[in-house]
Amino acid sequence: MNILENINKTVVPEMDWDTQKNISYTQLSAWSECPHRWKTMYIDRIKQPPSIYFSFGTAMHETLQEYMELMYNHSQMKAEEFDIHKHFQDGFLRLYKEDSERAGKNLVTQEQLIEFTNDGLEILDFFTKHRQEHFQKHGWELVGIEMPVLVEPHEDYPNVMLMGKLDLVMFDKTTHRLVIWDIKTSTRGWTKWDKANKLKTSQMVIYKKYFSDQYNVPVENIDVRYFIVKRKIPENPKYAAMKSRIQKFEPSSGKTTVNKIVENVREFIEDVFVEGTHRYDTDKIHTKASEEKACRWCPFLDTEHCDAGVKKKSKKK
Repeated sequence: MNILENINKTVVPEMDWDTQKNISYTQLSAWSECPHRWKTMYIDRIKQPPSIYFSFGTAMHETLQEYMELMYNHSQMKAEEFDIHKHFQDGFLRLYKEDSERAGKNLVTQEQLIEFTNDGLEILDFFTKHRQEHFQKHGWELVGIEMPVLVEPHEDYPNVMLMGKLDLVMFDKTTHRLVIWDIKTSTRGWTKWDKANKLKTSQMVIYKKYFSDQYNVPVENIDVRYFIVKRKIPENPKYAAMKSRIQKFEPSSGKTTVNKIVENVREFIEDVFVEGTHRYDTDKIHTKASEEKACRWCPFLDTEHCDAGVKKKSKKK
């Protein structure tokens, strides 16, 4: 079996927005943590407030992807000629301006904006200096950037489609294995608790399963990894790894883990859609999170959309 041939001949269907409803990992994650938050976002259509973290993360994604495209699809020289600083700065400031306009105010102070910009430039300097430790040109092929996945995850809900895009898909010419990378930005990197958090790590496991289905590639021939870039490193790091702006993490994605997450997707669909349809069940009561940690970073905390966090805080007093 030729993996690349299978991928190249696969035609991903177009979403039919009139007769189908798309779901995403973001939706699944929101529902898994707090069904009421999911309802607020997707039934009530209350948007999360803009954040500089989103502007920064998107600009970093786009810059790293552009560098990789030049290196693998053109030449290393082209990648080295690429003004990686300018690309990031222009993209970040454009996105920040757009998000500030949507918010009706500056998201951060000028000093904080400069700090975020400098953090991004330091990440990129570290990446270009150490790139070969993480991405080698020899023996590898870039299969795609933002590769689409559009599948039907539940046979009883034929018009509910899971939609996703994969940051980087690489092919190892030596082992004939695929590696799917997801780029994450983080303030200080992932802790052992982050790595154990299934809401963080399940995304790539889901994509592994459905990429396999979509592109007719055996799931056992696919590896999934997170490429995490850190804005901050400790002033006096205790270990050499703490000095790095880059973390890599490969989540568990064996058959048992995959089956559990696939079942979670099915449970989500059954819970939020009218049976057998692609219509949200707007009459259903979606409960609020039972754990206070789910409220900690919720964008709707202390707002008119949810008082659960307020009540939990008041109990402590």
